[in-house]
Amino acid sequence: MTIVRLAELCDSSENVIRNYEKSRRLPQVDMLVRICNALKVSPEYLLQDGLVYQSNHAGEELLQKISRLSPKNVSVLTDMVDTLGKYDDVNELIR
Repeated sequence: MTIVRLAELCDSSENVIRNYEKSRRLPQVDMLVRICNALKVSPEYLLQDGLVYQSNHAGEELLQKISRLSPKNVSVLTDMVDTLGKYDDVNELIR
């Protein structure tokens, strides 16, 4: 599939998709879901080279729970994860 086609299917731009492909940016959860749906693959498949699992079962369970959320709740979850990431960044600066 071309970047142009994937961008169309994800209702996004070619530059955004290209930045994901080149690891310049990471997609938020809602975009990850759109990419997975467009490619007909699981999030785990796309992330398998970058994920380090302590428990494969725990990761699968979390992905299943996320997949059952409404788009609005996925957005809320994304905001929460972003906030937690900022909190971790601040704690690293303090240390």
